[in-house]
Amino acid sequence: MGGVRSSRYGLAHGYLVLDCEDEALVRRFRQLYAEGVAADAGSKVSIRVTCTVSLRDDVGLAEVVFDDPEPLDPVAFCLSVFPDRDYVEGPSSADGWRTIALRQDPGAPRVALHDNYALVDRRRIWQPFIANYAVNRVLRLQRETLFFHAASIGIEGRGVMIVGPKASGKTTTSMALAASGHGFLGDEVAAVDCSTKAMVPFRRAVSIRTGLCARRVREHLARRYYATERFPDGEERTLVNISSIFPHAGASTTMLSCAFFLRRFARYPAAEPFTFGTQHFPMLSPLACSMWGVPIGIKMINLSRMLRGVRCYVLDPGRPEATADLVERLARRRYLN
Repeated sequence: MGGVRSSRYGLAHGYLVLDCEDEALVRRFRQLYAEGVAADAGSKVSIRVTCTVSLRDDVGLAEVVFDDPEPLDPVAFCLSVFPDRDYVEGPSSADGWRTIALRQDPGAPRVALHDNYALVDRRRIWQPFIANYAVNRVLRLQRETLFFHAASIGIEGRGVMIVGPKASGKTTTSMALAASGHGFLGDEVAAVDCSTKAMVPFRRAVSIRTGLCARRVREHLARRYYATERFPDGEERTLVNISSIFPHAGASTTMLSCAFFLRRFARYPAAEPFTFGTQHFPMLSPLACSMWGVPIGIKMINLSRMLRGVRCYVLDPGRPEATADLVERLARRRYLN
């Protein structure tokens, strides 16, 4: 073992301190959150979670301990924040340990949880689960911030959020905008203050699918080797830190002005304006950790308040450069039609 490696990551308004003996988990965080590394947590940071990972060679386990300021039901939380992983609660023990397993094999636990502790079998690939679990524990503490599965871009001082399901064009469009010189706050998670509408950068490594992308993005990807990762859906994607290919695409807080909801790919991009109402809530994709422990009424109030006065469009993306150009033009408009 190489001993404990300590690193610190800023996650919107929160902070994750990772003290870890597992080199693979350390590499994963450095690969995904390199642009969030910070030298010191600082005394002004009020939201802080420490994740300590120790390797138990005697029993072939990794022990994970969280120093978290608020109590948490870890099993219910994990089942909530990983809805697409087909997890179920597995066997439990008399001393309070509970487990999570895959639905197709409920008798073979993937992780054991008890309060702020977790145990994982080191013979399995466990690092992605623990990394996501740790990050979500930090996000759920940020009560005034709403986190969405969306891209966020800054265009001439205007904040743009691009919402859509998987493989709908969020990354392709946001990277095309970054290639045009606009601010890149993130392509996977958008962080928005529900009262001020301030969009906060949440940059992690971009995962690029094989297929359509902007010409400048494709040219940069061809110049050097980038790491790849196979995702739970079986698809292999290229992982790229945006600053390594577009260093000018800065990330600074901006005010949410426009929201684009991706619908379907088209030969030519097109956008239709609409006034957001309660009937459109299903179009949003807030992360489960952002809604954790919040009464449904408060959720609706926060979402309505955040989108009040925001120009909303249904967007059918086409060729990346043409789509980026359309988004630019609409974002620059000052008033609703």
